[in-house]
Amino acid sequence: MTTIAHLTDFHLLEADHDRRRGAARWRLRYLSFGRPIEAAPRRRRALAALIEARRSGADHLVLTGDLTEDGTPAQFEVLAAVLAESGWDPARVTLVPGNHDAYTSGDAWERALLGCLRPFAATSGRGATVALPGAVVTAVSTAMAQPVTRSAGAIAARELSRVASLAAGTRRSGDALVLAQHHPPLRHPIGAMQWLDGLINSGELMALLHEHDHLHVIHGHTHRENDAPVRAGAPPRIFCAQALVDGPSPLRVYRVRHGRVLSERTSVWSGASALAMA
Repeated sequence: MTTIAHLTDFHLLEADHDRRRGAARWRLRYLSFGRPIEAAPRRRRALAALIEARRSGADHLVLTGDLTEDGTPAQFEVLAAVLAESGWDPARVTLVPGNHDAYTSGDAWERALLGCLRPFAATSGRGATVALPGAVVTAVSTAMAQPVTRSAGAIAARELSRVASLAAGTRRSGDALVLAQHHPPLRHPIGAMQWLDGLINSGELMALLHEHDHLHVIHGHTHRENDAPVRAGAPPRIFCAQALVDGPSPLRVYRVRHGRVLSERTSVWSGASALAMA
């Protein structure tokens, strides 16, 4: 049985952030509003959570974006160092960017994967997939260039087309397909906030979720743990973890059974019996 560990929203900082001046200093203060701007505690919390995830025995780890506070090269270096120190094999880790990871530059994530995060490029780059027993995990970017006053996401049309092809293939094989992405696929509960903070093309992704019952989404962004169904009354297929920046170690672990991803609060019906998570 395959297990997938999930952490999200690290919001890592560079150690010398207090040297910032001008627009870069204002940007950091704006994005960290309401939280202490302290690099060392955030780094320690991330390392502790990564070690906890490794000790859980999970087969694969997914980190669903906002891994840095505003996507500077120095912050990506911190992320790379913490991942290396945690002992995770890069082949067993999928990283995806969030809106915070693109505020310094729209191509910051791609440049990080060519640089300090190169060991993770095979599992986390554009179009990357990881085949696990009973499941396929694929990295989907929702990050886009935008001002810091906006926190929306979007999936490129070619990415949606790729996901549709993967969904068709895994449907035939009977494997669960897991999309690792930052923004949730559901529309923002406040309609006026969809453009500002939601996934812009959520409708297209939700259509795929309605079409393929083996398709699941693991995401971040909302900063709170949540399981959501695609259809009312159905088992959840959309999962979010609490933001790491807001808690000591909000680790989630999912198990894959019979083409379904199960959280601790879900069960799956197989044949004549329901198999419940322990």
